Amino acid sequence: MNTYSRHVSVFLVVALLSLFTRVGQGATEDQAGAETVILYPKPLSIKDSRPIYPVRLLQLAISKLNKTYRLKQSNALMTQSRALRMVGKENAADVVWTMTTQEREDNFIPIRIPIYKGLIGWRLFLIHASDQGKFDQINNLQDLQKLTAGQGHDWPDTYILNNSDIDVMSSSKYERLFDMLNKERFDFFPRSLIEIWDELEARPEFNLTVEKNILLRYPAAIYFFVNGDDKTLAADIERGLLAAIDDGSFEALFMKYNEWLIRKGSLGERRIIDLPNPILPLQTPLQNPALWYQITG
Repeated sequence: MNTYSRHVSVFLVVALLSLFTRVGQGATEDQAGAETVILYPKPLSIKDSRPIYPVRLLQLAISKLNKTYRLKQSNALMTQSRALRMVGKENAADVVWTMTTQEREDNFIPIRIPIYKGLIGWRLFLIHASDQGKFDQINNLQDLQKLTAGQGHDWPDTYILNNSDIDVMSSSKYERLFDMLNKERFDFFPRSLIEIWDELEARPEFNLTVEKNILLRYPAAIYFFVNGDDKTLAADIERGLLAAIDDGSFEALFMKYNEWLIRKGSLGERRIIDLPNPILPLQTPLQNPALWYQITG
């Protein structure tokens, strides 16, 4: 799927998903209990195409169930931390997808199936277009520690980078981070393989590029999370995802949206810098290789 199509899809996906039915108990009953509406967060920016794949995967999961759920986008703009605070509250959000931490798993019900097969922890760098020479000299973590990264102030990645003695300049405004990098307020903006290309192409007004040689990698997973009281919805989403894994439709959807990103990243040709993730919960299913992407060839 090309990038143009993905950008067009972000404007169409909400309207299309509102037509889908199939599923059942959970969030808010509509039409006298005929169906159950599942609210998911509204993107912070119209340029943000990141929700497309998670929403399609969630729709795939609920399509495997003999119930009448319907997905609907929330009307409220929410940062990552606010979306988590609002999970389960009326007219806010019934399900969110975010990187797992022990705190989040303690406060919400995680569906422990990494929806991006761990690629959220595979980080390439957005950099100022004039700075590639600076990164040509980076061979290891010690070299990288001389530079400053940019990240969202409430992102788990900020803690992960700080834990490895990488300085981080943060902002609560997602769009502002691109402007800050363009103004060289920091040196690099680590973005996951699944985010970076769309983010760059959606912002041609900035003099940015993708760094050519480095892959920063740490174990991480994005899960669907629901409110702690919504055990039925959690069980249904998990059951649907497992069914999709079993029949191959999970892998097919994953590759439809992510294969071109994997190829474009030239992962096998990059210098890999591995970091520990001190906030990765012990229950993370690292022992199941089928749930995680591996470099092959």
